Amino acid sequence: MKKQLYTITIIGLLGLSACKKTLETAPRDSIAASEALTSITGVSSLLNTVYSNLRGTGYYGQSFKINPDIMADNIYPIPGLNSNRLITNSVNSPGTHMSLWGLYTSGINQVNLVIEATGNVSGSQAEKNKILGQAYGLRALFYWDLVKLYGYNPQFIVNGFDKGVPLVLKPTPTLAAVEFPARNTVEEVYKQIEIDLLASENLLDNTAGNRYITKTSAQAILSKVYLYWGKYAQAATYADRAIAAAGSTFVTGAAYTSSFYADNNPEAILNITFTSEQSNINESLQSYYAQFPADYGKRQDQAAFDNNAETKVGYGDFTPTPELLALYEAGDVRRGTITTGRKSNVVVNYARKWVPTNGVNFWQNIPLLRVSELYLIRAEANFRAGTATGASAQTDLDKIRLRAGLPSVPVSVAAILKERRIELAFEGDRWFDLVRLGLDVPKSSALGAIAPIAYNSDYRILAPIPVGDLSVNPNLVKNPGY
Repeated sequence: MKKQLYTITIIGLLGLSACKKTLETAPRDSIAASEALTSITGVSSLLNTVYSNLRGTGYYGQSFKINPDIMADNIYPIPGLNSNRLITNSVNSPGTHMSLWGLYTSGINQVNLVIEATGNVSGSQAEKNKILGQAYGLRALFYWDLVKLYGYNPQFIVNGFDKGVPLVLKPTPTLAAVEFPARNTVEEVYKQIEIDLLASENLLDNTAGNRYITKTSAQAILSKVYLYWGKYAQAATYADRAIAAAGSTFVTGAAYTSSFYADNNPEAILNITFTSEQSNINESLQSYYAQFPADYGKRQDQAAFDNNAETKVGYGDFTPTPELLALYEAGDVRRGTITTGRKSNVVVNYARKWVPTNGVNFWQNIPLLRVSELYLIRAEANFRAGTATGASAQTDLDKIRLRAGLPSVPVSVAAILKERRIELAFEGDRWFDLVRLGLDVPKSSALGAIAPIAYNSDYRILAPIPVGDLSVNPNLVKNPGY
């Protein structure tokens, strides 16, 4: 049934169907539809199902945290030792990109069901506000990731093509209710994201901790949205608000490298948490970045990484590019997140921000956004706006560099962007940091003579909308070049 490309049965909409592109297994917190939509407990459980979308290997569980570095110039396949995974992404083959369109039949419809149902069930207003605040924050995050993947940055529209993604703000509970929406403009989508995040900020406090959307995480996400949108004064304001609440979690010195080995990175503003049911063994983010000792107790033992005789697990397919490595200055503590390993008796460089924790290989909570980035957002936003909200741009740039063991340098856009690239390497920002500024995406010389992906003329800047959805929905317009 073709309509199922846009919606699935009510049970599937609640996250219980085998939607492998989004969820690898049905989450334990899923419940029957009849219960989910009629009680505050059920709606809260459905909200947990919404969160589970973030864990999928097609989203932050892998693809959205590694492809932006592969598709740009931060990492590349280890020559001769790659297991043939994501090779086409590394050379930006036509039609190869990230894909999130499945969020319409999972996360977005689920969150719309939560929002609608919360208004109809019994419960205190405080309970409802907690649910609604998280739901609006999640919907905003889903739409922001969709629009920056399928649409141009609103500041740098190419050839007048300003299509974003369809805004669907009401649930589709049955097949009979299926509609076929057209794509809203990028600007309209950004405005809805802003509306949802402001609602989230107003409804929430910070008592839930960083595994859920809170007031601070809504502010942090909104600061980044404003940065991408070119609303720099607002970006500085919201980064400053989030820093005021979370700035004390900024780690220094030797704690920087070890923070990535912690079960819960202390800098995490929003943590994506994993359980045994959602971990997908070798398809995990950790597996793609490094081969590490099968003996979990040796996950931080450098000698075990370098010992070819040590039993290893994971693919360890990717290594930092020469261009990225050249950016690290002598003494930069962040270079400690890149270490050696021995794969097939060949010494390779591994990015080790993603090392298994929680007592089991292939489990690791993934920070969606860290407090270090907030200082860089505030620095860039203040510098571009000519303001000094919370601190001067120079002060925030110095905070990042001095923590890294580096001297102060005069603040500039170039200096801030360099620190962003180093600080956020291997965290899924490089591709998006380039295209948000309308810049061409360079390719590493390690791949041979591959031309940059030109922002203003190369169709590969945007992801393709699935052919099946285009064929079913006559109101959808495909992206240019596909």
